[in-house]
Amino acid sequence: MDRTDTVILGVSGVVAALVFAGALSAGALFGFDESASRPIRLLAAEPFAWIVVAALLAAVVGHAYID
Repeated sequence: MDRTDTVILGVSGVVAALVFAGALSAGALFGFDESASRPIRLLAAEPFAWIVVAALLAAVVGHAYID
């Protein structure tokens, strides 16, 4: 992994953490109704979503090592 790939992976991790924290804080402030908690529940309940996330992560890491 070179410096550019490390920076891109780090920035995407920070953005993902901010989106997750934003969803949780919005749910805490306004109540966890169907719209706020649905994406989190779908990610936890659907095994296909985990397969897609794992495939994206493998593609990023694989691309970094190929270069």
